[in-house]
Amino acid sequence: MKKTLLVMGGDRRMEYCSERLADAFEVYTYGFSGSKPIWELRQADVLVLPYMSLSGQYINAPSLSHKIPAVSALDMLRYGGTLFGGGLNPEFLSYCAERSAKVYDFFDNEELTVKNAWLTAEGALEIILRKTESAIFETRVLILGWGRVARACAGILKCVGAKINIAARTSHARKDAFNMGFEAAPFIDKKALAGADVIINTVPDRVLEREHLELVKKDALIIDLASAPYGVDFRAAEELGLTALLAPGLPGKTAPKTAGRLIAEEIIRICGGGCVND
Repeated sequence: MKKTLLVMGGDRRMEYCSERLADAFEVYTYGFSGSKPIWELRQADVLVLPYMSLSGQYINAPSLSHKIPAVSALDMLRYGGTLFGGGLNPEFLSYCAERSAKVYDFFDNEELTVKNAWLTAEGALEIILRKTESAIFETRVLILGWGRVARACAGILKCVGAKINIAARTSHARKDAFNMGFEAAPFIDKKALAGADVIINTVPDRVLEREHLELVKKDALIIDLASAPYGVDFRAAEELGLTALLAPGLPGKTAPKTAGRLIAEEIIRICGGGCVND
């Protein structure tokens, strides 16, 4: 007998996720079109939520005209059930504990996080190709930060001939980037800013203020891949006539099918195939 699973909210990646999960669970959905309406379900054995917003008060469901309070979603999970989600905040986790829910946060899954970093890097490559009129070959790309997303972006862009410069805060990170074959600059080097054709920020903190943006070339492209509170002063960028794009959640936009499959496969692995134990 298959466990019941409810996928609540999310973007297109969660639609693909629910389709893949149907191989292992009796799947219900809410927040997008699905095969089984939620009113036929009393409580699910497994509840799958999307990546949450910074506040974590509401579930991301772009196709709905109303907001779904995150806490109310727990009413759809049986006591002692299993919950999956991304970026779950402490307050929400306390409610999960009250229901003795077994919780798995996507952000705590190293393998999934690394794979999503590569999907994000592919999305960044797509943006550069679409938003610039120059070949990426020999384009000077300045990447701020040296985490998973930064390393993935550097690797992919180097493969297509870009000249990569990594601006990292610690000497250890700069040494690591240099040893991997990239230029490495202090955080944030004025010369590196002024010479960049493309700037990619991966640091979830305001790092590109007006004083930095005034150094950037007028025809440069700035892409902010960081999570909130983001890294670019977008108002200043607009006033200076710069092209600055906020691009969170790229896997769900540029590779939803793959992103959804990766999430589903991890859920199936953790839940042991989705069958109720006799």
